[in-house]
Amino acid sequence: MDGPYRDLGSGFARLTGVEGARRGPSRISHVEDALAELLRNARDAGARNVLVASTLTRRRFRTLTVLDDGHGIPVPYSDLLFDPGVTTRHLDPVVDPSGRVAPHGAGLSLYHIKQAALAAEVLSPSSPTAIRATFDTEILPERALQSETRPSKSNLRSVLQTFAHNLPPERRTDAYYGPPARVLATLIYNHIIQSSGEARELEALSRRIGLAVSLRTVQRVLRGEVAPLGPVSSGEKRGVVRGTRGAVGGGGPVLTLGSEETAGIADILRRAARAGYLEIEDLKLESRPGEISLRARVYEPEEEYE
Repeated sequence: MDGPYRDLGSGFARLTGVEGARRGPSRISHVEDALAELLRNARDAGARNVLVASTLTRRRFRTLTVLDDGHGIPVPYSDLLFDPGVTTRHLDPVVDPSGRVAPHGAGLSLYHIKQAALAAEVLSPSSPTAIRATFDTEILPERALQSETRPSKSNLRSVLQTFAHNLPPERRTDAYYGPPARVLATLIYNHIIQSSGEARELEALSRRIGLAVSLRTVQRVLRGEVAPLGPVSSGEKRGVVRGTRGAVGGGGPVLTLGSEETAGIADILRRAARAGYLEIEDLKLESRPGEISLRARVYEPEEEYE
């Protein structure tokens, strides 16, 4: 092969010398940078669906599992993706939405991600492709939030929103973000993986693609008790829950709720939310003539739990 490349076969090459340094990705200084590069790799592979399962343990260790339905990675080359300078875009450069040729190619950024991560690996080369990386946020931090009022403590969802928004219509990709259980439900709902309905079989498949969910959770997914995610561009996952009892508007008696009744209602709502891997905060109950209104903020917790 001519030029600053060494042919590795099957469309893979290794950039060498000055060219390898010139075409390396931007420096990864935050977890969001790593996620953006993983999303670009999924896009370059022709993915139409990209799902990010996110967990935070001990309020410090962030694990991201990125799954996509692109054309995948040839099995013999899975480990090569984390080597310096390896790319599949040396002869077919990717044009970013800005119109410029992307300096990176598929795989070029993965070496830098692995250097910044505690661990990074290709779990599944195809159907779906799954790459998992775990970061110590005291070493590679997450960016500070611009708004202190958001329930979430992470900017990662907004990275997906920006990614999906910047794609041209002809390359439309649906991006999903959530805890492993809901990502699993979404994979099944969108027919990205197939389920025979056997819980232990699905549990084993889930773990192979980086979704560490319990058998009990898998059973709940199969029973339809865990809702699939909506694409992040739809704004699904945050909003206001309202409920009413009695006649809407007009006159009528005012039902006064004591602290015990209010606590009971709050407990029911929180247990219902947690069944869908959600949390509720800012719960407010208001009594008016003929009506009781409930208002709450619903969000996904940053900590993973079963």
